[in-house]
Amino acid sequence: MSKDRQQWDPKTSSHRFWILAVSLIITSGTAISPALPAMQRAFSNYPSTLVNMVATIQQIPAFIILLFSSQLAAKFGIKKVVGIGMLLMGLAGIAPVILSNLWLVLFARIIFGIGIGMTNSLAITLINLYYEGDDQAQMLGERSAFEPIGICIINLMAGVLLNISWQFSFLAYAFILVVLAGFWKVVPEYHLSKKAKKENTEKPKLSWPIVWSAIFCGTLTIGMAIVNVLTPSVVVQNHMGDGTTAAFIITAYTLASMAMGFLFGSAFKAFRRYVLLAGLACMVVGTLMMNFASNIWSLTLAVAIIGFSYPLAGTYVFNTIDNRIPKSADGLANSILLIGCNVGTAFAPAVVSFLGIFSPFKGTNPGIGMYGLLVLVMAVVILLAMIRPKGHHEKKGHSHHQGLRHQTA
Repeated sequence: MSKDRQQWDPKTSSHRFWILAVSLIITSGTAISPALPAMQRAFSNYPSTLVNMVATIQQIPAFIILLFSSQLAAKFGIKKVVGIGMLLMGLAGIAPVILSNLWLVLFARIIFGIGIGMTNSLAITLINLYYEGDDQAQMLGERSAFEPIGICIINLMAGVLLNISWQFSFLAYAFILVVLAGFWKVVPEYHLSKKAKKENTEKPKLSWPIVWSAIFCGTLTIGMAIVNVLTPSVVVQNHMGDGTTAAFIITAYTLASMAMGFLFGSAFKAFRRYVLLAGLACMVVGTLMMNFASNIWSLTLAVAIIGFSYPLAGTYVFNTIDNRIPKSADGLANSILLIGCNVGTAFAPAVVSFLGIFSPFKGTNPGIGMYGLLVLVMAVVILLAMIRPKGHHEKKGHSHHQGLRHQTA
């Protein structure tokens, strides 16, 4: 056994932290969004939708690589795959500091996305390997709160560095290399091959509950991406401030999302399956408010309300999906739902731009309000389905903790 394996004790706070620390960086792709208005000025000869893709294009390679991350971990070892993924994220993340061509910046973001795909689902797998029972549930809940904390840290760093230039703001991704150093030093290797062979004896099948849940999660994450990607342009176009101001407003969103992640258990006990509608209601109210926000305070309140949405509705979907599928399909469902989330984030700027064509609203970005209307329609359809007789959808006594492990970004 290697020396780090002999000294390893997953119960110690230090070792727990460095396993959780992986989740600080896996949803950090959109954290660079405060720099988008400055980039739009620098690349004024390109469509603004293309420039906005700098904050989201990484999700496309992420969901492709995500499909193969478990096989890579089984073959090469989970520590190596996570480590290489974080290294790619760190180096590609800071690469735009020396790049002045938009296409090269987008290429760097694609490499960044490959790193995300190698790391994303394995952050959950690491916890499942080293912890069990109540300890595992606690770690999975804490992991879900680490994601918005990481976005918050990088977002604020990018906002401060933006005062130098838009290129310098990408130095915020050096934080990933700090996380990599701590993770690599503390966490030992763990090969998955034997465990994978045992668990994959029955081939999982894709089913409609998985597909519809993935579509739902993808639709919901468009709203999250609206906050992270479009808040800077709303701030600048309404003369509320600059990219640094936007970074602090987005922080309100991440803090609200983090708080609701911790409170999901209580909300689930109080509302049961109607927690799904509570999350959709937050998205409708928040996006409509954001469409009409005319000052910093109304915009901050709008993004905070949107921040409550995914921890309620998204976590509920992940929490209950295994009630509607065979146990052997749990891993497949996790990957497909994460892919849905990544697709929603990746195409959010294009979707909102398209919706703006049909929007009945005015404002700097009427597509945001139109998206809110579509979510309202979806909520009404789901409510009608819920109040129909024959609704035995939930298993009694199903633990709410299970859903927390799958929360994304």
